[in-house]
Amino acid sequence: MKKESRYAAFTLACLLAASAPLQAWAAPTDSPEFARSAEEWARLEDNKLEYEEIADLIHEYNVTVLNNRTSYRDYLGKDKSDITNRYRDAADELRNGIEYPDDPTDPSYATMMMAAQMNETQAQALEKQADNNVDDPQSIHLQYEMVEANLVLSTKLNLISYQQRLLTDALNLENKKILESQYQSAQVKAGVGAATQMDVLNARQAVEQLESTIISDAKETQTLKQKVCLAAGWSYDANPEFGALPVCDPALIDGIQLETDIAAAAENNYTLRINQRKYENSTDTATKETLEKTIQENRQKIASDMRLKYQTLLEARASYELAVAEQTVENQTLAATTLKYQTGAASRMEYEQGVYSLAAKNTAAENAKLSLLSAWENYQAAVAGLASAS
Repeated sequence: MKKESRYAAFTLACLLAASAPLQAWAAPTDSPEFARSAEEWARLEDNKLEYEEIADLIHEYNVTVLNNRTSYRDYLGKDKSDITNRYRDAADELRNGIEYPDDPTDPSYATMMMAAQMNETQAQALEKQADNNVDDPQSIHLQYEMVEANLVLSTKLNLISYQQRLLTDALNLENKKILESQYQSAQVKAGVGAATQMDVLNARQAVEQLESTIISDAKETQTLKQKVCLAAGWSYDANPEFGALPVCDPALIDGIQLETDIAAAAENNYTLRINQRKYENSTDTATKETLEKTIQENRQKIASDMRLKYQTLLEARASYELAVAEQTVENQTLAATTLKYQTGAASRMEYEQGVYSLAAKNTAAENAKLSLLSAWENYQAAVAGLASAS
């Protein structure tokens, strides 16, 4: 069991997390038990992270999402004027606490004066926010929705990148075996005068450089895993089982209607919807003019970003198809090398290098497949509201 979803209070979970940094439980969801079936809760609370569960895991267990949900409750039942008054009240409270020092000879005079001036500046900023406030519960809710949607996308992409790193890490270990064999061979040859000490040194350096790369890459792989775990509700040092990733069918790209998707991306876009809501709330002429211009720019940039993501998707598919073709050729090459090795026409080193070359092409094909999935997720997320609008 990775999560306790039935703690009485979120505060208790935070205290537990602070006092027990090695535990795998995350802050519990505040969704009511009846919000999901018992089977759904069981899947979310087990120690396995399935790709298709990421959105639900983040919704129920991500600390940022939970904090935003708690914060949003403060805005429910309020309107724009209530939010404006909150800015003013905060400014008044801050200004009432300002104390300007009156004795220039006091050793703390400069520090106290600076603190007072900073608080005065902050109070003025809050008052300006009150004067120009265009937020209301609906726009704030959209902002929190955008945060959650971005967390879902980034976690998916980090999980894909993590799997790619695992592939590269495994290939590096295979490469290390080849380099170690070459190093040993160089030593043997040097012993009989068929190689120089420089050859031995170069072979050894190749091994050491790869070992350094392996260590560095392992840290990057672990960092990606930690990001996924934390986002989805585990502690950073947890070790959940990761389920298989989906496969993006390249044929799906043929069904894309770009102009239709551009229109949908604009309609769904969080940034654009937030700015439209702020425009509706604005009563200041200058603010409305600025927002009107911003909204026009949002639409243009959304369309541009969609075309860019579509082009990236096409390129990812082409790269995947090329990688698969090269994988097929390398299979044929290894088959020929294997036959030569069996008949004595090729050395063991040539055979091992052929095996590694195929492993490299296999890894490249798998990586290309995962890159295609990343491009697909980026495109779909853009359609759903996350296209870059600024």
